[in-house]
Order: sequence, then C-alpha cells, then structure tokens
Amino acid sequence: NPIIARLSLGLQEFIQMARIPEERKQTITAGCFEMAKFLVEAEKAGQPLIKELREIENKLKTEGVRVQNGRAVETPGVMHLDDSRIFLKYAKQTLQTLANTLGVMLEKDFEGPHFHRVRDHAVQRLGENHPVSKLLTEDQDWIKEIIDLRGKDEHPKPGKPFVRGFNISPLPDKWLIDPPRFINDALVLNRLEVYSHNLLTFCEEMIVHSLADFFPKGVTVYEIPETDRNPEQPVRFKLGWMGGFPKPI
Repeated sequence: NPIIARLSLGLQEFIQMARIPEERKQTITAGCFEMAKFLVEAEKAGQPLIKELREIENKLKTEGVRVQNGRAVETPGVMHLDDSRIFLKYAKQTLQTLANTLGVMLEKDFEGPHFHRVRDHAVQRLGENHPVSKLLTEDQDWIKEIIDLRGKDEHPKPGKPFVRGFNISPLPDKWLIDPPRFINDALVLNRLEVYSHNLLTFCEEMIVHSLADFFPKGVTVYEIPETDRNPEQPVRFKLGWMGGFPKPI
C-alpha cells in the first residue's frame, strides 16, 4: 500500500537519523503509524465512491439523460454517497494525529487539528521561509474545509442536507446536470480526489521537513523520481549527502 510505504515504512530512516531523544522518536513513529492507519480507512471509504461517481458521469456523457414515458427523468442513484462522511471522519483524525505529532517536534501542544495555530507557532519558531511554515501557510484552505465539513456532519442542523446526489433539470435545448455536492456546495468528486492526494502528500512532507532540522550536518533530503520508485514499496524521499548524488545512510 503506497500509504503504508510512504507514511510508515518510508519515514523510519528519517526518524532514526534525527538527533532527538529516543522517547520522542517513538512518539513520532507511533504518530506516523496512526496517520497511515487512518488514511487507509479514509481511502477504503473514498475510492469506491470516487470510482462510482466517475462511472456515472461518464455514462451520462456517453448515453445522455434517460427519460421514462417522455416525462420522468431517471436520476442516477449513488450507492456509496454516505461513505463521504466516513472519509471525512478519518481525514480529520489523520489531521488531528499530524498536529499532535508536529507538536512533538515543535515542542507545543496544539490541542486538536487547529492548523492556523500550528502555522502561527511554526512561523514564530522557524521563520516564515522555512519549508514547514510555507506548507502550513499554503495549505490552510483545504485543511480548514475538511475540519469544517466534518464539524457540520458531527453537529447537523435542520434544513440543507449534508451531502446530496445528482440533480437533473431541463433547459430549453438540453439537460442541466448538477453532480453531488456537500453542504457547502463543494463538488463531492473533486473534493475527494483533492483530499486523497493532499492528505498523504502533506503529512509526508510535514514530517520530513520537520525532522530535517535535527539531522546531522551534511545530511539532506532527496526526492526519488516517480519513475525510479520501487512499485512494491513506492517510498518518495531518501536521505543523502548535501551537494552530491544520494548515498545510502
């Protein structure tokens, strides 16, 4: 599984290379394992829904909207739609665990996935140009959206549904097809695709860049080109020596 390879197995050499107390290494290792576990569960919920939505949209493009008896529109049902809630549940737990794990390296208890606080502390401690600070600044929007959506699902209010399926309505010369959306009008398919990519990449980069400050002098991080990664264990980053081709550590 790429998630296990990149978040758990793939980060072990970085954790062990860092010059930090063994107790903190163990806490970071446990955090990476928890993040990987939550992300695997999120993907189990999200990928079947992504696949189903793509298939429905492709079918509508190729076959068009079906009408019964010249009047009743056949609106496609989405069997896995409620799995979007499960995805968001585990996505938030992933972010919660990441915040706790970053707290070990930044020596701060963030008391939950409040990434504006993580950003502010990182900027103050590391400077605004540090890779960790930059990532936290650039990625605020989608992180906040996950937290907000999960909050709306956990604390529902009467009225607009949290998530809805396809809406199809007639126009003078065609059909208006509105895909499934969350309560904030964000497209379900788009968000699940974006979140799936961003969560893994963000967690991985945050851990690696946070640990890099604790590496011995001369040791740095290299990204393995995607074409050179082992398909059975597609680790993304590797330790190496500054100013040269990565060497085994």
